[in-house]
Amino acid sequence: MLLLLAQLQAHIAAKDEVKSLLEILLATTQEEAGSIFYAVHQQRDQPDKFMVYELYRGKASCDAHLQSVPVKAALQRLEALLAQPPTITFCDTVAYTSLKTYA
Repeated sequence: MLLLLAQLQAHIAAKDEVKSLLEILLATTQEEAGSIFYAVHQQRDQPDKFMVYELYRGKASCDAHLQSVPVKAALQRLEALLAQPPTITFCDTVAYTSLKTYA
């Protein structure tokens, strides 16, 4: 499995729009065959900061996600909404437990 971890800092006035875009990407990503898990987090003490946790079956699945039309469009829109370029980290999975479903 491959983890993509993205850290984003929105312009303070754009934080709600960034949040909405990330939520739309969540809906799109969950339909992708190679996507295992996708979560968007907003920092409590600095609500202009977001962390996106994306888990894929492998590099090919992640690459397909990044090249999809919805993701490319969202990334282009985010450029104007972010205070700085996102920090992207890729990690190979070493060990894991099953994910529990929360309602």
